[in-house]
Amino acid sequence: MFKSMSIFLGLGVMLSPLAANGKELDDQFDLSVLKGQKLGYYIGSFDPIHRGHETVIQEALQSGEVDYVLIYPVPGGDQFKNRTDWATRRRMVASVYQENPKVLFTAWTPKELQDKFGAIAGNLEVVGIIGSDVITENLMGPDEQLSNKYRSVFMRGLPLKEKHYTDTIGALMALKADAFLVALRGNIDLSYLGGKIADRPIRKFIRSQERSSTAVRKAIQNGEPFESSLSFSVQAIIKQEGLYGYHSRFNNALQKEIIEMKTRDQEARWRMLSNPDKFENVWEEISQLDAENGQKLLAIVDQYGWPGVSLVGEEGAKAAWLLIQHQDQNLDFQKRCLELLKKAVQLYEAAPRELAYLTDRVNMNEDKPQIYGTQWVYLEGDLSLYPVEDIESLDARRAQVDMIPIAEYERLMRSEYDKF
Repeated sequence: MFKSMSIFLGLGVMLSPLAANGKELDDQFDLSVLKGQKLGYYIGSFDPIHRGHETVIQEALQSGEVDYVLIYPVPGGDQFKNRTDWATRRRMVASVYQENPKVLFTAWTPKELQDKFGAIAGNLEVVGIIGSDVITENLMGPDEQLSNKYRSVFMRGLPLKEKHYTDTIGALMALKADAFLVALRGNIDLSYLGGKIADRPIRKFIRSQERSSTAVRKAIQNGEPFESSLSFSVQAIIKQEGLYGYHSRFNNALQKEIIEMKTRDQEARWRMLSNPDKFENVWEEISQLDAENGQKLLAIVDQYGWPGVSLVGEEGAKAAWLLIQHQDQNLDFQKRCLELLKKAVQLYEAAPRELAYLTDRVNMNEDKPQIYGTQWVYLEGDLSLYPVEDIESLDARRAQVDMIPIAEYERLMRSEYDKF
C-alpha cells in the first residue's frame, strides 16, 4: 500500500500541473500586465488551427519579436466565409494553448476588444501576425484601388462603425499594428516589398507549413489522413463533433459512464486527502472502488478496445487513462491496456502524454526504471524522482510527448503537494 500511496498520481488526484492554466481575456483578466510588452495580434479563420499556425506562434515568441500572442479567430456569419461557428474555433484554439500563459485568446467582440485595449494603447506595442496570402491577395493585391482601401484600414485601430462591431472587418480594424510578422507558405518571394508594407515595417518572415486550413478541411471531407497537420486536442474535437464532414462514431452514453467512474474515483481520493485521520477507512473504500472500476473497464475494453477520442471524446479518453493508472492491483490488465494504448496513439486516438504516464506506471509496478519521469516517491518525508532510465536524455524524451521540462514539472508539483 505504501508504494501506491507514495507515488505521484498514486493517490490519483488530478492536480494543477496537469490542468489548464491558459490566459483567456475576460473581465477578470488584468490588462495592465501587458503594459510595456509587445503583443502579437494574430487574426485569421483558424478553421481549424493547425501545426503551421503553431509554428508561427512558437517562432514569434521564441525569437523575442513578441512577448505575448493574441490569437483572434475572426467572427463568422458575414460576407467573407461560411466558417465553423466562432465558439467552436475559439475552443480549438484554447485546447492547444490552455497551458501556455504567453498565448491569449478571448470571446470579446471586435468592439469590446478595441474598447478594452484602448485603456493601455499608449503602453503596448502591437505587432500584426499575418499570412503571406493576406499580402498578395489584399494588402498588395492585383487590384490597386482595392489594396489601397484595404491598407488604409487594416490593423489601423480606427474607431469601429456599429455595423462592424461583431464582424470580420471589425476584427481586421480593431487594434493598431506598429509592425508585422509574416508567415510564408511555399516558395513565395516577397523581397520586392523592401521589408515593409506601405508605411509599416516587416520585422520578420516566418516559414509555415504548406497545408492550409482549407486543405485540412478538404482532406477530412475526402476521408484522407489529416491528423499530422493538427494538434491532438484539435483532432479530438473534430472527431467527437463530426466537424468538416468527419464521420463521427462518438458514443455519448459510454463517455458519460467513464466520466462518472472517474468522478467517483476522484471524490474518494480527495476525501482521503481531506481526512487524513480516516486514512484506513477511506483507503479501503478506494481499493474496493478501484476493483469495481477495473471490472467495468475490462468489459469496455473487451467490447470496444481502447476507448479513444473518436469513441468517447478527449474527456472520456482521458478519464479512461486515469482509471487504468489506478489498476495497480491488476498489473496484467494494466499491461494489456498499455499495449492497446500504444496502438491508439499510433492511430491518433490517444495522447502520447497519456502513454508516457502509463508506461512509467507499469515500469514502476514491475520494479523497472521509468522512462518519462512521471512517477515520484516520498523518501524520508521528501518528494523524490523514482529511478529514471538514461536521465541525461529525460527532457528530450519528455519534449517528444509534449511534456514540460522535468525541473519545471517538479516545481509545479511541489507547489501543489506542499498544500497537503
